[in-house]
Amino acid sequence: MKSLGIACCLLTAIFLGPAKAEAVRPNVILIVTDDQRREQANFLPEGRDADGRPKNLTPNLDRLAREGVVLRGLHCPSPLCVPSRFTCLTGNYAGRATNRWMTDLHKMHGHTFIHQEPNIIAETPTIAKDLKRLGYVTGTVGKNHAIEAPGYRKVDARRRLDDPQVQAQLRENQRVCSAAYRQAGFDFAARIYHTNPRVIGPPEIQVHNLDWIHEAAIRFIDEHHERPFFLFYATTVPHGPHNGFKSDPRATPLGILPKPPKGLPSRENIAARLKRHGYGDDRGDMLWLDDCVGSLLARIDRHGILDNTIIVYLTDHGVEGGKTTCYQGGMLTFGFVWGPKPYVQGGRVSSSPCSTVDLAPTVYELCGGTIAAGRYDGVSLRPVLAGRRPDRPRVLYGEMGHTRAVIKGQWKYLALRYSDYIQKMPMSERLAWLAAANEYQRSNRWSTFETNDPRGRFGHSGFIPDLWDHEKVALASYPHFFDADQLYDLSADPREQRNLAGDSRYQDVLADMKAELRRLLKPLPGGFAEFKPSEAETPPMAERIRIGRELMKTVFH
Repeated sequence: MKSLGIACCLLTAIFLGPAKAEAVRPNVILIVTDDQRREQANFLPEGRDADGRPKNLTPNLDRLAREGVVLRGLHCPSPLCVPSRFTCLTGNYAGRATNRWMTDLHKMHGHTFIHQEPNIIAETPTIAKDLKRLGYVTGTVGKNHAIEAPGYRKVDARRRLDDPQVQAQLRENQRVCSAAYRQAGFDFAARIYHTNPRVIGPPEIQVHNLDWIHEAAIRFIDEHHERPFFLFYATTVPHGPHNGFKSDPRATPLGILPKPPKGLPSRENIAARLKRHGYGDDRGDMLWLDDCVGSLLARIDRHGILDNTIIVYLTDHGVEGGKTTCYQGGMLTFGFVWGPKPYVQGGRVSSSPCSTVDLAPTVYELCGGTIAAGRYDGVSLRPVLAGRRPDRPRVLYGEMGHTRAVIKGQWKYLALRYSDYIQKMPMSERLAWLAAANEYQRSNRWSTFETNDPRGRFGHSGFIPDLWDHEKVALASYPHFFDADQLYDLSADPREQRNLAGDSRYQDVLADMKAELRRLLKPLPGGFAEFKPSEAETPPMAERIRIGRELMKTVFH
C-alpha cells in the first residue's frame, strides 16, 4: 500500500507539475486620471498633430500603450466624477448605489437619478472586497470622489489656513476618508483628496500634489510586494486647476508640509524637459503624471515583479462637450491594459465596444476569481485582452439624471424623461436650489449662477434651473439637447448632430432600441418613465419638497 501511495504521488507530479498551494496571482495597478482630454493621449489619433508628432511628452505611457491593448471602444455609463468611479470600483451601474443621497433622490423623482450622489458605503460590493477574498492586499491613494466618508466636513475656502480649527478639521477629514476606504475593502488608504483640490479648503491648498500622492503609493508597494496586491491609483490631474506642477510642492489637503515629498523628479526638471523637447507648460501636468507611471514601473521592477503585474489605465469619462450627459462627448472615453502573457496579448488596438463597468469583473477574472452570477453588471474583457472575438455583441448602457442611453452596433438611442418633481416644481423651490448652489460656489470662491433664470429649463442631470456649467457646454454642442427621443447613427454621425427619431425610415430601429432599453432596465433598481414602472410609491409633492430642502444642505459637496 505504501508503494502504491508513492506511485500515485509520482503520477500526480507528472500530470500536475510541482505541488503548489495555488498559482501565483498577478498584481494589479488601476490608474484613473481625472478629466483627461483625448488630445492628451498620444496613443489616440487626437494625440497627434497633422504631421504625426505627439502632442504630449509621455514616454512611459506611450510605451505601455504600445505594448498593451488600447481600448478605443471604452465608454463610461455615467460621465461624471463620482458615478464614473463608482462603476470602476464596483463593476455595477451607479443606479445601484444605496447611500442616503441616492435613496432620497429616488423618492423625490420617482426614478433613479444619477449625478454626483452615488457613493460607495460599507455595504456596497467592491472589487477591493472581492480581491481580498482571493488573498490580495488592497491599497488606494489620491482622489476619492466615490466613497462616502461619514464625518467629513467641508472646509470653507474663505477661512484662514492657519486657523487651528481649520487645521484640526483637515486632519480629521483625512482620518475619516481613510476609515471609509477601509470599510470599502481597502487595507491601505493614504494621501486622500476628497473630491477636487479646489474644494478642500483655503486657496493655499487648492492645488494638485502628485508627489504627495505618489510617495504613499511607493510605500504601499514596498510594504506589500511579497503578496499579490491591488492598488487603486487615483490621480487628480489633469483636471483643473491646471499647471499643478508649478504649485507649492508642500501644499496638501493636510495643510503645508515642513518639506516637499520625495520620489519624483523635481518640478523644475519638468519645466526644463518641456522646453528642451519643444512643448509648452500646458503639457506639464501630463509629463508630471508620466513621471509617476515611470516611477511605479521602476519600483515594481526593483522588486522583481514587473513580469507579474497588470496595469489598467483609463480616464474617468469624456470631456469633449458631453460631460454630465449620455452623449458621446461624455460617454466615450479611453484607456489601455498592459501586462504579461497570458493575461494580455499586447501590441494591439481594440475597437470592441466596452464599458468602464466591465473593468472590475475583468480584473477579478484575471486575478483568478470565478465570477458569480448577478455579482457584476459588467462583463469580463478577458477575451478582448487575449485577442479573441467577444462571446456576444456588447450592448452599452448609459444613465445620467433624467436620461438613459443605449448603444447597439452603429445605433445610439437617448431618452430624456423629466420627473414630476421637476415638471411641477414651484418657483419657491427653483429659487431655493439656485440659492443653495450659489452658496456652495461662494464657499469655494467661485463665480455664481446669479444670472440664471429661475424659470429656465432643467438640463439632463443638474439641480439648477437654466442649466449649470457642463450642461451649458453640452447644450451648445448638441442641437437636439431637449428632444425627448433621440436616435443617432454613430457610424455616419459620431457627433450626434442629426436626430433620426422622427424620421419614418428609422421607426423599426427606434422601436428596437427602446426594447433594448426596457431589457437593460429590467434587472436594475428603480423605475424610469414608461420604460419601467417605479417599484416604490412616490410620496406626495409636499414630502418630496421637504426631502429636497434637506438635500440642499448637503448635496453640494
